[in-house]
Parts: sequence; C-alpha cells; structure tokens
Amino acid sequence: MVSALALRPAGFTRRHQSETASGWRLFSRSFFLAGLMAGLMISSLPFHANAQQLEPFVPPANSLSNSPDVGDNKDEDDSKPKRDFAEEMRKMIVSLSRWAKNQRSDFSIIAMNGLDLTTFIEPGLFVTKSDAKPARNFIRALDGFLVEAPRYGRDGYNKETAEGEVKYDQQYLERLSNTGMRFFMLDYTDKMENIRKSRQNLKDLDPLYYAAPPPDMQLSALAKVPSTPFNENPFVIDTIHKARNYAMVIDSAPFGNKDAYVNALANTNYDILILDAFHRGTVPLTFDDMRKLRYKKLGTPRLLLAYVDVGTAQTYRYYWRADWRAGSPDFISSASNTGRWGQENHVYYWEPQWQNIIFGNANSYVAGLMQLGFDGIVIDGVDDYRWWADQ
Repeated sequence: MVSALALRPAGFTRRHQSETASGWRLFSRSFFLAGLMAGLMISSLPFHANAQQLEPFVPPANSLSNSPDVGDNKDEDDSKPKRDFAEEMRKMIVSLSRWAKNQRSDFSIIAMNGLDLTTFIEPGLFVTKSDAKPARNFIRALDGFLVEAPRYGRDGYNKETAEGEVKYDQQYLERLSNTGMRFFMLDYTDKMENIRKSRQNLKDLDPLYYAAPPPDMQLSALAKVPSTPFNENPFVIDTIHKARNYAMVIDSAPFGNKDAYVNALANTNYDILILDAFHRGTVPLTFDDMRKLRYKKLGTPRLLLAYVDVGTAQTYRYYWRADWRAGSPDFISSASNTGRWGQENHVYYWEPQWQNIIFGNANSYVAGLMQLGFDGIVIDGVDDYRWWADQ
C-alpha cells in the first residue's frame, strides 16, 4: 500500500455532507438565489475549454514547518480573515488540477456541486447577465461536474427539488454545456416515476444519471431501482466521455467487511464507479481490490474515481493525528455541524499546510490515489466556501 494511504485505526465512515434541510448550505443557497434569480440570465459567450489547457503547476512548499502561519490576513476587530472565499476555493481546485495533470494528463477532475464558482458575480437585486463573467481558469481545470439532487432530494429523500433551485442550477449547466464537460447527475429517489421524469427533464444535457437508494442521502448502497444500470453495455470504458452510466457509494459500513464491499461493487456493470478509497473510512483498498473493481461483470474495463473531500478534515482519516483539534494545527477550524458523528472539522482550505496534505507532493492524498490506480477524483467540499462567507 502506498504511504499516502496508510491505515489509521478506529473511526467511523464519513457521512455525505448533503444534509441541506438543516444547515448552512440551505441558508447560503437561498441567499444566492434571492439575488441571482432576480436578474441573472447567464450570458451565452462560448468558452471551449478542457482541463489540459492550464499553465504548468508550481507546487507549494512541501514542509509543514515552512508554511506561512494562518491568520496573517485577519481583521484586527473581529479576527475574521479578509478573503474572497469563493476565489480561494477556485484557486485551490485550479492548483490541484494543474498538479494532478502534470502527473497524469488523463486524470479526471470532477467537482461535486459548486456550479456558482464558474462565474464571477456578487449577488444583488440589480445584477444582469452582463455582470456574469466566466471563471475561465476554474472551468478549464475541470473535466466535469457532479450535481446533487438536480430534481429530487435536496430537501429530503424522494422530495422534489424546488423549482427555483432547479432553475438556478439549470442556468449554469446550460452555460457549461458547450465546454466539453461531462455532467454526472445524482438524484436521491428510488421511485421509478421520479427517475423517468428526472431523466426526461435532463436529457438535453446528455448526463450520466444515478438515483441513489435510501437511507436518506448517505450513498451507502447500490441502487435497486432500476435493478441494472441505464444503458448497460459491454464496451471498454477508458474516458469519462465514453461512459453511459455510473454508480456512487462512499459509505461502505453497511456492507460489513471490505471483501463484501469490493465484491458487491465488482459484481456490477456500471461504466464508472465512484467510491471512497477506504472501507469505513479507515481500511485502505489494496491493489488486488482495485484489480477486482477495474472490470465490469461482463469482463470489460471501466473507470474508477475516488471521492475526496477538500473542505473538511475527518478525524478518522489516515492524515489525522491524535493531538489535533480546532486551532491546532492552525489550519484546523471548528467542528462541522453536518458531520454525522461530529468527526469533521472545517479547514482553512487556502492554507498550504492543508493543501499539501491533499495534493502537490508524492506523499499527498491524491498522489496515493494515483499510485493505487484511480482514474480521477470527485471533489466534495467545493461549496464549503459558503460556510466561511456566512461566519
């Protein structure tokens, strides 16, 4: 096993962050909607881009001790960082992509949510489409977007997503549709009527679609509705653009042991599997596990994408140390209220100390995923900048 994926004992499986009904995420999105929907009709300037058009990555210092102290840019009155939190997130994703693609040009970078980061615009009552400027470097850094609950699940499992939310996302998706990005749509419903309706409404985007099964939005099981993947096929899948379907499981605890988890996913015909590289968040997958997962039940190869959270640090991850707490080290902030067992802390994601853990050197999280054989990553926590903006 590669050093970046060393095992740390104990811990629980990380629950997905999408509990929108009771947290900062709903408040923030509603705030953005109020301003943007009044006048934001996103301009139709085409920008053909792909993630390999970026300048070469210049890695940050790899030594934690040489990283600048957190808090150098804080307000004297309320100790609140004077930062553009959205831009800091864009910059981190761009840096991550540049570094990753310098290692492997075919490594896919998928953002989970965060569509509003694709434009530079401040919410307000009098915004117009001319105010929306494309964040070109951020767009070019990505190969695709995974959008949660485009039609079902944003306000609860099997609940229809509000019309305003749908329109909000749709504007960004339509704008991005000419960039060559691949869209992954993830609804939280197990009713075939809902699934058919959602797929019909989304068909113009030609997305990969997955309807996650219950319980709630935990992504802890394989879908049973439908019983087989949409557009099941025997083809060799070596790029995300050849894929016709996908599945996502990031909470593997209900499967029991790691072998049962790996065998269940391997025994499917999905073109892409999105999964956590650690069973129950702590037990790392091995090269043998990856070989099993690599091939569809039909026998042809597929793609494997790893789930990575860049917005919070989880106490059960291999990188967490026993003496860490909020404020120590400096890039660790307060506990996240959306963590299922309170085992996540917000991070100062713009700090080199945190970024060096995730990417930029041979011992980083993403480097370990590459060595293990993953074909790309799905980046969660992209919209955590909203939590910071609300503080």
